[in-house]
Amino acid sequence: MLLSLALLLLCQGTGHLYGHGHSSRDMLALLDFKKAISGNKPNRALSSWNTSTPFFQWKGVLCSTEHPGRVVKLHLHHQGLSGPISPYLGNLTLLRELNLSRNNLSGRLPPLNRLHALEVIDLAENSLRGTIPG
Repeated sequence: MLLSLALLLLCQGTGHLYGHGHSSRDMLALLDFKKAISGNKPNRALSSWNTSTPFFQWKGVLCSTEHPGRVVKLHLHHQGLSGPISPYLGNLTLLRELNLSRNNLSGRLPPLNRLHALEVIDLAENSLRGTIPG
């Protein structure tokens, strides 16, 4: 929690690099996702995911051109990721595409009902439980 607060303050201080307040929330959601991940390749797969690199340059992350700093695509298929999917992905409210297929993600699928822009979701070949909202 303290780390999240520090990152939020850091983002607010560098808003000209990362965009507006929503982009700070997007970055924190991605970092919380990374924190929940384990497995044999996550350090390599998510090695660019750190506060030294603008999150719009992180592997698998694509941001909007209309809303700078807002995540619209998250493509991390076949990356050797395992562990649960963080419920904080629900904070990526402009996310249109989510592809986490062919990993070893497990556990209950978090609520995705805040992802109103979501058009494509691929969670195949994981060990997830739960239902995807309509």
